Amino acid sequence: MRILQVTPYYPPHIGGIEYHVEALSRKLVEAGHEVTVYTSNVPKTKKHEVVDGVEVFRFNCPFAPLNNPVMPGLFLKLIRDSRFDIVHTHGHFHLSSSMVAFSSLLTRRNFVLTSHGAVLGYHGWKKAIEIIFNKTLGICTLRATRRVIALTATQTEKLKDLGAGPGKTVVIPIWIEMSRINSYVDAQSFRSTHNLGDKKIVLFVGRLLPIKGLEHLIEAVRFMKTSPTIVIIGDEAPGYPGTKQALEKQVSTLGLREQIMFLGSFPREKLADAYRGADIFVLPSLAEGLPLVLLEAMSLGKCVIATKVPGNIDVIKDGWNGILVEPKNPLALAEKIDLLLTDGASREKLGVQARKDIEQNYSSDKIISHILDLYFDVR
Repeated sequence: MRILQVTPYYPPHIGGIEYHVEALSRKLVEAGHEVTVYTSNVPKTKKHEVVDGVEVFRFNCPFAPLNNPVMPGLFLKLIRDSRFDIVHTHGHFHLSSSMVAFSSLLTRRNFVLTSHGAVLGYHGWKKAIEIIFNKTLGICTLRATRRVIALTATQTEKLKDLGAGPGKTVVIPIWIEMSRINSYVDAQSFRSTHNLGDKKIVLFVGRLLPIKGLEHLIEAVRFMKTSPTIVIIGDEAPGYPGTKQALEKQVSTLGLREQIMFLGSFPREKLADAYRGADIFVLPSLAEGLPLVLLEAMSLGKCVIATKVPGNIDVIKDGWNGILVEPKNPLALAEKIDLLLTDGASREKLGVQARKDIEQNYSSDKIISHILDLYFDVR
C-alpha cells in the first residue's frame, strides 16, 4: 500500500506527534508498505530525503502562529500528487490537516485523522481563536475525514462534541517500542554527568508550555519536606517565547535555584537514562492527549505521579500503576511526592505494575495491526 503521512512537524523537530509519526512510518515500511511524509521545514533541514526507508518532503513555513505551521506549498502538492492509496494526517487543530481535508474535496481521496488531543487549554484571546477554529476549519476537517483516531476513550466524547459524527471515531493509542526501551540504560551516568549523586530526583520531561502545569510543580517544592531535586528536561515550543524565562523567574522569586534544574532538550537516546536515574516521574499537566513521556517512564518501571485529567487518567489507575492528583494543586502534589520518596517499597510496587500494564496494553504489533485494518477499511 502507498501511504502518505501528513504532520505539522517531524524529527529532528522534538515532540510527541513527531516521534509517533516517525515510529509509525518506520513500522509501516518494515511491514512492506511504501510510506511518504509531508511536513514543515522546521527546523530547517533537507527538503527531501529518505530516512529509514521513509521518503520525507519538507515544505517552507513562513510563519507558525500558535505553534501551527503554515505551509503554502503543501496544499498544491496534495492536489497534484495522486499516487497514494491512503492519507493519514495528524493533529486535528493543525492547518496541515485542514489542507488535507480541503484537498480531498478536489481529489476525492479518502483520509484518516489522528487527533492527538482534543483540548488545547488556551485562555483569553487564544481561547477565542480556538473556539472560532473549532466552529469553522475544525468542524469541516472532522466532517471530511472517513475516520477519526482518538488516542483514548475520553477523547472520543470531546471529538463528538467538536463535530466528529456518530460511528466515525475509533480509539487506537500510541505505543511504546519495548525493544528500544529495553536496550542498555545507564542511570548512574545521568546522575554523575549532572552532579546529582545520591539526591532524590523528581523528573519532568516535556515542552515548557503553560498547559504542562510546571508552575504548579515549582510551587509544590515550597511544601515538600523531603527536599528533592526537580529536574526539568525540555525547551520552549515554537510560538511560545518567554515561557522558560517566566519559569526561571518564578524559581528565583521563590528562592528555589538550588533545588530546580533546567537541563534543556535531551537527545532521544539519552532520555531513558534520565527516566531510570530519577526516583519519581511527575506530569503536572492541565490537559493531555495521550502523553508519550508518561508511557515511556512507566515502560521503564518508573513510579509516576500525574494530574487527574483526560489522557493521564486513561493510562493511570490511581494506587495501582501510579498516583493521580488534582491539577493546579501544589500542596496535594507535594504531599504525594513526599509520601513516595519516603516509601521505597510503594515506589517499586507501582513501577513494576506500570511496566506490566504498558507491555500488555501498548505493544506496537497490536496497534500497528489496528491501524492497517483501518487503512484497508477506508481506502
